[in-house]
Amino acid sequence: MKLKNFQDLLEEQFTKKELKEIEQQAQAEINALKRMQDEVRRAINEYMKKNEIGFNEMIRRLGSNPSQFSKIQKGQANLTMASLAHLSALLDSEPVLTFKRNS
Repeated sequence: MKLKNFQDLLEEQFTKKELKEIEQQAQAEINALKRMQDEVRRAINEYMKKNEIGFNEMIRRLGSNPSQFSKIQKGQANLTMASLAHLSALLDSEPVLTFKRNS
C-alpha cells in the first residue's frame, strides 16, 4: 500500500475552493500577527531610544529573560494579552486594537 502525502489527504477531504479559502485565511492570520509583532517591536525600540535604555535594563524592567526579549525585538514573539498589557503599562502607552474589514 502506497502512503499518501499530506496534500493528497487534504484534497480528499476538501474541495479546491475550500483549500484556497483555508490558505487565504491562514495567510491573513500570518499577516495580522506580523503587523502586531512589528508594532510592538517599534514601540519598544522607540521607548528604549527615548529613555536611553539598553537591552539588559529593558529586560530588568520587563522582568523578562534575554531569549524572550530578543524574540520581541526581532518581531518573532507570540505575546499573550497579559504580556501586551504589561508592556503597555511599562511603555506608559495605551494599545489600540482595531479590526478593519479588508475590501
